[in-house]
Amino acid sequence: MNKIYEKENIIEYCEIVKDIMNNPKVREMKQYPHHGKIDTHFHTVYVSYSVFRIAKKLKREDCADITRAALLHDFYLYDWHKTKHEIPHAWYHPKQAVINAEKYIGSLTKMQREMILYHMWPLAKTPRSVGGFILTFCDKHCADMDLIGQSKAFLPIYYEINRRCEAYD
Repeated sequence: MNKIYEKENIIEYCEIVKDIMNNPKVREMKQYPHHGKIDTHFHTVYVSYSVFRIAKKLKREDCADITRAALLHDFYLYDWHKTKHEIPHAWYHPKQAVINAEKYIGSLTKMQREMILYHMWPLAKTPRSVGGFILTFCDKHCADMDLIGQSKAFLPIYYEINRRCEAYD
């Protein structure tokens, strides 16, 4: 990947998500394990940056909305390995992510809400938008990379995103 092109992507991505990234509740996600040694914050940034790059490549007019929803798709704020609910985590957490997003970040669009609620397809309903499909497939890919230890390749980009987004604070 061209480093200049990647730097431009990171700058554009941070412009879209800087307010979310600087939210204390979003930063709290760093304390919750997700897949193996990967925390929820890292995973959601990895997924949303992947979604951003695809939406941008597809020249989606709703790229910012899609990217922001992707960053919030696992915004459930608990350790799912320890905290149990009446229904399994796979079905519970998307609803909690929507509740937390609207409580701590602000109103979601209908598309963003559906993207978050349906990102667990095929366990959940089929996504209803292109953004929903992009999120669903990026989430599956990134989760697989997390589990096999390959998401560490994203670490330099993750650190740069965090550094740049904090500079906006």
